[in-house]
Amino acid sequence: MRTATTWLSRVPSLDIPDLREVQRISRRLLDKLADERDLLSRLVSEVPHDPERLAASRVTLLLNRLSIYQASDRSFEVRLNMNPRPDNQLVPHDHCYAFATRILAGGYVHVVRRRTDGWDGPFTGADLEPAIVTVERPGSAYTLDHTMVHQALMEPDTVTLFVRGPRRKTLSHAAEELMPPKDAWPAPAESGDQAVESRPATVEEYSRMRTYLIQRGLIS
Repeated sequence: MRTATTWLSRVPSLDIPDLREVQRISRRLLDKLADERDLLSRLVSEVPHDPERLAASRVTLLLNRLSIYQASDRSFEVRLNMNPRPDNQLVPHDHCYAFATRILAGGYVHVVRRRTDGWDGPFTGADLEPAIVTVERPGSAYTLDHTMVHQALMEPDTVTLFVRGPRRKTLSHAAEELMPPKDAWPAPAESGDQAVESRPATVEEYSRMRTYLIQRGLIS
């Protein structure tokens, strides 16, 4: 099942080099989607009926996420991020893509760090210095390029809308020596499996995430 044609089908591609233009397109997308609760609710309800979106919805070291809209033809994906794990929020990391986010509930201290060893490849905590520290609250939004290293120290009930652009590098990186121990990783989906940093959400976990959003008045 796919959502009916809406203004989402007219959002331009994010496969563009100008980060300011990525920010402009992404901010308009996130603001409009945040204001259309019926559409947001419908997109969430469709996830278990769409194998692509369900497979891209994940339980991760940092939080849970639902993939609510896939636009592979235009090089972007929209997610809802929730269930942050505060004890695992201390690891500075980058992403393989530029992204934009808007806070729907909760909030966090956001730290963007400056690399002292260049822009590419692995790094350690010793290679980083604080550059910008902000406090994000509902309605806050920002865009970061794939070269940027950051941390988001989230309150327990934080929920964000998130749009990612196309992959710009093979791997993302994190300060490995600051990674939490394996006993703090998300539990495996099946008894006897090994814990991993990120895995697909089960249908039951999807249902719990949807209930979580309903209870917080973010969808109906």
